[in-house]
Amino acid sequence: MEMTENVLQTLFLLQTFFLSVDLIGPNAERGCLSFDEHAKQRGCDCVVYQSTGQRGALTFHSPNYNTAPNYPRGIVCILLSFIGDMNETVEITFIDFNLRPKENNTCKDFLKLYLDEQAAVNENSVHEYELCGDKSSLPQKTFYSRGRSIHLEFHTESVVISNPYKGFIGKYSFIDSSEFQTTMTRVSRDVSPCSYIDRHSNDTHSKGRFFSPSYPQNYPSWSDCSYQFFGRPGEVVKLTFQVLQLAGNTTSCNKDQYQDYIEVYDGVNNTERIAFICGNGGVPSIRSRTNYLTVHFHSGQNINMKGFAATYEYLIIDIAAECNKNITQASSPEGTICSPRYSHPYPADITCTYDFYANPGERVQIKFTHFNLHKSKIYSEVNGDCKLEDSVSIFIYEDYDEATAMFCGDTLPLQFMSANNWMRVRFVSNPSPGKGQASGFEFQYKFRKDFGITTGLQSFGDRNRPLCHFTYNSKIQKVGNFTSPNYPGVYPSVTNCQYVFRAERGERVTITMDNFDVGLRSETNVCGGQNDHVTFTCYSHEGPDKGFQPICGVMQSLLTKRVSDGEYFRVLMTSNDNYEHTGFLGRYEFGKGYNVFAPTTPSPETLSGRESSSPRGPSLDVISATLLGLLVCFYMNTAMS
Repeated sequence: MEMTENVLQTLFLLQTFFLSVDLIGPNAERGCLSFDEHAKQRGCDCVVYQSTGQRGALTFHSPNYNTAPNYPRGIVCILLSFIGDMNETVEITFIDFNLRPKENNTCKDFLKLYLDEQAAVNENSVHEYELCGDKSSLPQKTFYSRGRSIHLEFHTESVVISNPYKGFIGKYSFIDSSEFQTTMTRVSRDVSPCSYIDRHSNDTHSKGRFFSPSYPQNYPSWSDCSYQFFGRPGEVVKLTFQVLQLAGNTTSCNKDQYQDYIEVYDGVNNTERIAFICGNGGVPSIRSRTNYLTVHFHSGQNINMKGFAATYEYLIIDIAAECNKNITQASSPEGTICSPRYSHPYPADITCTYDFYANPGERVQIKFTHFNLHKSKIYSEVNGDCKLEDSVSIFIYEDYDEATAMFCGDTLPLQFMSANNWMRVRFVSNPSPGKGQASGFEFQYKFRKDFGITTGLQSFGDRNRPLCHFTYNSKIQKVGNFTSPNYPGVYPSVTNCQYVFRAERGERVTITMDNFDVGLRSETNVCGGQNDHVTFTCYSHEGPDKGFQPICGVMQSLLTKRVSDGEYFRVLMTSNDNYEHTGFLGRYEFGKGYNVFAPTTPSPETLSGRESSSPRGPSLDVISATLLGLLVCFYMNTAMS
């Protein structure tokens, strides 16, 4: 009977304030709080939401929220108290919030939040937040108690105004506080106020959780926390961040006083960082390469946020599963592959095979970022024979089990690209024990449609298969670069690439190639045929252009310079069956003016690196061939126009 009278009294005091009495049965009484700034003749009207052990979210709201377009004026004090059991944390989330905004930087109608109290507040209690305005002005939408209770004090001025403000509505729940307790062991406060450690053994769990300080409350400013994980030999540590809300710049991560961040290090010495995390949102799972892992959390002087909640797990390494992978373009278009236990010594007597499958017409590109394999006593850097050494081999033909390239020692291999849509990388560690300080390898892989050529407009063939065919138009760009496939790595074998240059009327295009290294010249110093080579033509159809001789070998930039005879020019690169040369970095420039007597092709003596003994300059054969090419190009252009 007493409960019913109290409820009726509260309903009368709060007029149309809706209470979920059928769900939580709140107690209410007058005069439970007396603040000096409130009217002396009246204290706070109380609404108590007491935990009953029931899980799930329930609703609270301001007076008149569901029955009128706005909340009442002249509310001296309404205190909403959410009180959990001894082992519970209170969570409140605002679904809608619409109070009178600040005037002269002061809240006239406001809601005070007390997060750091026990079961009651008094006139000496200090609030953490004073809220007004709309939902976008809230520092956050969800708040948690530090203890087992949260109190909200609602006040509105009695002055009559045009009041279009509806009030607030939210959800509250009581959560088991043990969900926010770390399973790690806290290091003595004398060593660090925020330092934890976990050592995996036969007597401890293989999984656990850890949090930012004060979680789920906002973390404090100027925090530096350390979390160290020690797995058993043969294990790695896996981290999963389930919640991540850090203050600071969300577009770029930097170490400064305005940036809160998390660093993850492989090992315990903070020398090899494997992740740097900031901002909000999802983070992929992180896994150590050794059985040790260190996490460092730092907060600066920002308005702080909720922080992070993460889990850790110790995993037993399955070398076979780690070593042998089939990687498709659909499953992982790009990524990183490392040797086992990278960047620590890899185990002896293992073989790892990585097969890459691209879509038809596309290529696989790999780029080594670290390479340090064990070298035996008989290894010779000069001879470079890797057959008896720990090695990484690359295969480009699926039906041909002979390596196209083999690497060993500690020299970083050049960037590599497949000749078709398949590639295999095989790592072999010999049975000999004692790999010393050999840290293994790391390479990045990427499936590419563009053959590693990042300029020009690419063409596509039947069924939208990418072609090594790129167009450069003077109307779009006057000066630019173009490269051989996979530059600056070795270009792939059995690949034909075309670069088409289209000038505007009256223009010509000048081509120069830097770092030119394409194939080898024949014994007769002739380029072309079965040798890798580059040709130039003013024709749009197939066939040789007698005005421009093919070039190959290693050449200086000056000797590669070519000027088109018309407004159309085409460069063709042909590779056959070798992976030894790096190709070229080409430069093009569209411009007006042309000297008909300037030879576009160096003499054979110049091509061979020898100066001509003739005082007459270029040979008559070269000049004749040049003039003939001009006439043919002029005739072809006239006929086509």
